[in-house]
Amino acid sequence: MRYPSKLLIAPSMMAVALAVAHNAWAAEEAEAAAESAVSAGDGVEDAATSAEVDSEVDEALAKRRRKAAVEAPAQPAEEKTAVFGGPAEVNHKFQTGLSIMPGTGYRLIVPYKEGQFCGDSSGINSKRVCANYVPIFLDFQLSFGVAARADLLLDLRFGLQSDPAIPGSRQFAVAPGVRFWLDQEVTLKFFTTLQFVYDYTNFSNSGGVRSTDVGMRNANGLMYDPIRNVGFFVQFGETVGLMRWFRIDLDVGLGAQIRFP
Repeated sequence: MRYPSKLLIAPSMMAVALAVAHNAWAAEEAEAAAESAVSAGDGVEDAATSAEVDSEVDEALAKRRRKAAVEAPAQPAEEKTAVFGGPAEVNHKFQTGLSIMPGTGYRLIVPYKEGQFCGDSSGINSKRVCANYVPIFLDFQLSFGVAARADLLLDLRFGLQSDPAIPGSRQFAVAPGVRFWLDQEVTLKFFTTLQFVYDYTNFSNSGGVRSTDVGMRNANGLMYDPIRNVGFFVQFGETVGLMRWFRIDLDVGLGAQIRFP
């Protein structure tokens, strides 16, 4: 009777062992699945954190770029100097000028010899002092700005009317010299000149009167520059002749000038 009891106990123990083994295996599988789920959740969280960090870095870099663009000084575009035009300069340094000026005036002549005809408006030949108009003339001038306040210049004067001192002759004179600008930092400038005058008006038809004369000249005027290459001016001049006779010409003129570059 003892043998059957022992035989029954053995299978029971085997069944219990199998059940325990199965439960242990199921528990291990469940624990592994839970750990896998936790790892997957950590991976998602890490990916989200990494994406957020990248976004913050990109935003910080964009802010730095915007700040640098605001703080960086704008680079001025290179301006090409035009040959003609543009705003007026404060002086004419290193500019070459060409001017034209018509004008007229009043003249006084004191002959060195008595009874010498000098073209008085009254027509009397024996007058000691002759007064008459200065024939209408046209002045052409070449100038060059050697400094901010000084120009070298050369005037050529052509008479457009017969000279009253010698009917049939027209004045021709050359006057090199220097022009000084009294104002510098403005577009409306006062100027004064100092010039040597060589006059070659033909007096061959008048006995005892030289055809050449030398003297000095001064002109004072006002020039306005609307743009860099153009100026308009008015001037009053005085010319003193010494060799032919003592002569004083007072003249006035309106002119225009172009300059390069």
